[in-house]
Amino acid sequence: MIATFYLVIRRSFFALLVYSLISMWASHVYSAESALTIESDYSSYNLNSYVGYYLDSTGGESIESIKTDASWIKNTDGDVLNFGFTNSPVWVHFPLTLSADQKSRWYLVIPYPLLQNAEIYIVSNDKQRLLWYSDLNSARDDAASLQSHNINFALPQDVSGSVNIYIKVWSSTSLQIPLEIWSQSYLIQRQTIEILFWGVYFGVIAALMIYNCFLFLSMRDLAYCFYVMALGSILVIMLAISGLGEQYLWRDPEYTRYVLPVSASLTGLWLLAFSIFFLHKSNIKPMIYNAMLVQAGLSLLVAFYVLFAPNTGALLASIISFSGIIIILVAGVSALMAGVPIARYFVLATTVFGIGAVLYVVNVFGFLPPSRITNHAVQVGSMLEALLLSFALAHRIKEERKHKLIAMEKMELAQNAMVQVQDHALQQALHDPTTKMPNDSMLSNRINQLIDHHSDCDSFALLVLYFPQLKEISSSMGRRLAEGLFGEIVTKLNEELSNDIQSISIEESSGSHLAVMEFGSLMLLSKTGKEFRSINDFAERILQINESLLDVGGISLRLKAYCGIALYPKHGDRADLLIQHACAARDYGLRAYEYLSIYSSEVDTFGRRRLALVGALAQAIKNRELEIHIQPQFECVTGALCGAEVLARWNSETFGVVAPDEFIEVAEEAGLMAELTKFIVEEAFSLLRRLHEKGVMISLSINLSVQNLMDPRIVSFVVTCAEAQLISLNDVIFEVTETSMSDDMEAVISNLNQLASTGCRVALDDYGTGYSSLAYLSRMPIQELKIDRSFIGQMQRNTSDYRIVENTVKLARALQIQTVAEGVENENTLGTVTRLGCDRVQGYYLAKPMSLTLFDDWLMKRAG
Repeated sequence: MIATFYLVIRRSFFALLVYSLISMWASHVYSAESALTIESDYSSYNLNSYVGYYLDSTGGESIESIKTDASWIKNTDGDVLNFGFTNSPVWVHFPLTLSADQKSRWYLVIPYPLLQNAEIYIVSNDKQRLLWYSDLNSARDDAASLQSHNINFALPQDVSGSVNIYIKVWSSTSLQIPLEIWSQSYLIQRQTIEILFWGVYFGVIAALMIYNCFLFLSMRDLAYCFYVMALGSILVIMLAISGLGEQYLWRDPEYTRYVLPVSASLTGLWLLAFSIFFLHKSNIKPMIYNAMLVQAGLSLLVAFYVLFAPNTGALLASIISFSGIIIILVAGVSALMAGVPIARYFVLATTVFGIGAVLYVVNVFGFLPPSRITNHAVQVGSMLEALLLSFALAHRIKEERKHKLIAMEKMELAQNAMVQVQDHALQQALHDPTTKMPNDSMLSNRINQLIDHHSDCDSFALLVLYFPQLKEISSSMGRRLAEGLFGEIVTKLNEELSNDIQSISIEESSGSHLAVMEFGSLMLLSKTGKEFRSINDFAERILQINESLLDVGGISLRLKAYCGIALYPKHGDRADLLIQHACAARDYGLRAYEYLSIYSSEVDTFGRRRLALVGALAQAIKNRELEIHIQPQFECVTGALCGAEVLARWNSETFGVVAPDEFIEVAEEAGLMAELTKFIVEEAFSLLRRLHEKGVMISLSINLSVQNLMDPRIVSFVVTCAEAQLISLNDVIFEVTETSMSDDMEAVISNLNQLASTGCRVALDDYGTGYSSLAYLSRMPIQELKIDRSFIGQMQRNTSDYRIVENTVKLARALQIQTVAEGVENENTLGTVTRLGCDRVQGYYLAKPMSLTLFDDWLMKRAG
């Protein structure tokens, strides 16, 4: 069986190689004869040199009239008859001598599957008697005819001698009439070879379609989807051209009239879409891109038009497909010239396919004679295009992977740079910019470490030192001099404490035993217990160190310090509580002119006031005794009013004006923040509605505390309140601080994300004052950074503060976050933050906080 298959294949390929030579030789031998004689010595005959033809322009000729009245035109050049696009039938005539002793069955073959129908008449030599008749439908039903994608008629074996053969053919597309006579063995060989060829072709196309389908499903890139659809349309075209579609799928040749032009139009459409996605819109010039869109639309229209007018539609489909290839080629060349690497494969593939399509189309229109090259140009071109585009797609995947790797490397570099900026900013956030010593944030961290890790000191003391004279020196002799003096005090104290075993280091890496709370205030930690000096003796020793005379601008001064002390665990088991109590003791000593004060019940007079404030605040919220004030915000560049921060104020009938820090702290400790925030939000939303009705289109910023952020009802309340006031939450900004994110991080993140999903914006307030705020930027929906006034106020005098602000703005730009500079108190500061790129600004220099009445008056004056 294998040997037989090998023999068939060898004979088939041999037949293909010598077929042209046989045809030319047969034509030369028999063209001189008046009639072709079929002999058993040959397996095939080319009839093109023997035929005459007649164009039946009216379509009314019959076999009777054509035998006697037709004016036959001799096919003198011997080429395949090619009439291009015509609706008129064509009659073909040639004489033939059939041997009575036929050893093999002979077939009249028309290897052009696109013919709509063919009728064959065998007439006696005297043209009087009709010996045999058949048409295309009859031939397909004839058991003697072989099932083939080519048109073949089994010549009758009972007819012999000299006869005249008349063939009437017509087609709704192009009309070509290649006529040949094949022996049965030759027909089988040719069909085997052609089926093998078409099998390879369709197999390659199908494999490429399946492969690219998987690529599309994996990568979700529409380029692969459109490429698969283009291959599918080309496959349908080839099924129609080869006749295999009519043989195995739709059977009726009438369908070919529609299938071929529709598939051609859709092929152009899918190739245009593929080209746009493959080359990327950004690499295609706008004029070419628009032309491709127009061409795609025309291709779709022609595809629909074919359904109603197939004859005209076939012509339009050929034209539109040809113009589409030109536009695609121009787009590819343009992308190649623009430096797109994969465009070279694209241009080569399009060129090959275009050449094949052009050769086939001009052959169909009759401008080139039919030949093996023109008849199979589109098959070869489409296969080469499919293979080249597959290489291009593979190269595209490689290029995209390369670009992704480059992008990942750049992202890694950017992340490393961001980490460096964060580390730098973190160090600045944990250290005092003037003295470079740890600040209160690092001190809090250190206290928490001592408490959480149960260190060797079961008890310790927190001391807060305050030098009130430094502020007087700053106001009278200049900030720089005061800062220099403060730095000397810090250095001297730190050296003394480093040699004292009772002192606890705050930052071991730098050997720092002091933390700067603010300008003029220091904090330190001391071990306590029986094995150490009393805390009073330790504190008095610290105070004595600073009692020596200092030369300040040529003036000798003796600086006095006030010291407040809180003991762990007696006065608190948290860092913030210890700091609070130590500061309360310091403030008490400052008011009582006592240089050394330890927190006690006598010091805790403010506690009783706080307790009274709790009841008064709850009643004040209920009676709406509080009111909101407004501090405007402005665009840095234009100076336009763009927003305002909402501030709560309380003028109590009992306590008078209560500072916001005090009653807000009371509300947090007493669990009244939900009610207080509800009051502020309702008042703010009502104000926002009134402002928008007046045409003042600004946003309002509202502060939220940690209790608000952990309340699961906050989101629904905000949405309900906004709906009641008919305002858009896009005009609302909720400000949160670093300290409000330190308790239950997950609950805070969840509520912030839900708030952001409603349209609200989230701002990080007092940015840079904590030790972990940078970490929040990657986990929370922060759209705005409010740079703390402590940095803004000193940036003109302090390079470190300037660098903090500068790096913060850079970081915000990298993360596409807006920045707001708080505490702008002069024109120079305003100019600096504007130059650094801050988006918005607020401060006393521009507008102070004001009541709603004053705000209305301010708006009227500003408008005037």
